[in-house]
Amino acid sequence: METTVKEKTISKKKRALSVKDILIKYNALLILVALIVIASLISSHFLTWRNIFNVLMQQVPYFLISLGVMLTIMTAGIDLSVAAIAGCGNVLCAILIQAWGQTNAAMLIPAIILSVALGCAIGAVNGLLIGKLRMAPFIITLAMMSAGQGLAYMLTGGAQIQLKPEIAAANALSWFANARDPIGVPLPVYFTLLVIVIFWFIMRFTPFGRLILAVGSNESAVRLAGINVTKYKFLVYIISGGLSALAGVFNAGRMSLGNPALSTSDYALTTVAACVIGGVALEGGKGTVVFTIVGVLILALITNIMNLLSVASYPQLVIKGAIIVLAIFLSKLGQKNNA
Repeated sequence: METTVKEKTISKKKRALSVKDILIKYNALLILVALIVIASLISSHFLTWRNIFNVLMQQVPYFLISLGVMLTIMTAGIDLSVAAIAGCGNVLCAILIQAWGQTNAAMLIPAIILSVALGCAIGAVNGLLIGKLRMAPFIITLAMMSAGQGLAYMLTGGAQIQLKPEIAAANALSWFANARDPIGVPLPVYFTLLVIVIFWFIMRFTPFGRLILAVGSNESAVRLAGINVTKYKFLVYIISGGLSALAGVFNAGRMSLGNPALSTSDYALTTVAACVIGGVALEGGKGTVVFTIVGVLILALITNIMNLLSVASYPQLVIKGAIIVLAIFLSKLGQKNNA
């Protein structure tokens, strides 16, 4: 009889602990659902397909960049240069389109490839300094952010590059960046979904994904196991740079503009915050693709709600900063509870 009572008590404790763990593990998803409910109550326009697709379209650069930032944070690093790299990719693509694509739309392909290659090259410099020379990721990517911003303005002389519709390659890029299928889903959303699925598969089922988490979790143990840690750190910064430049190319198509000011945008702040909200540990070794995307959606819905409430842009920045602080606090709390 005594044993049965003890077993019931232990069982109750396990159930209680399980519920608590679930709340901690899925807090980002619960926040997302709560925001959807709140937004739908605030405005009848929120749950319309048009608004949903517009929000997804606006978040395409953030989705792409957040995946690269996620990898760097998983290795116990960070990439603050993503906005600057996006700006460089944006203006280089615009310059090449103007130079090569006046009458030949096919020249858009080498323009995109070279723009992404520039992003990968800047990421490679980050990866070399951080992985090989073991310099602090925060300082290196901060310095690269400054250098990238300067490069973006140097490439354009500080002026914007207007991509006019009569330029064949510019017209092709604008079409892809703004096109929608018959039911209204933007084509870039399909492309981004494909990238997300690829990253999910890699992180879930490949040695590369498992080793990225292992490097962030215990770098010394991974080195002792004979794994080339430098190579993996090098690769994640290259991937982050390439995705950032690709986001800049998408922005050039959507706005029909090569704009060096994109290098000073909120891409770094928002994507790092999205990763943390999605449960990626700043200390490394923890995180998932799905919840990183949930983090991006949470910040997108918060912005959307503030727009529906006609909140001015400057107060929005204050609110976003407060949300980042709260997200880090909740992340630390979850790690303590799991310890």
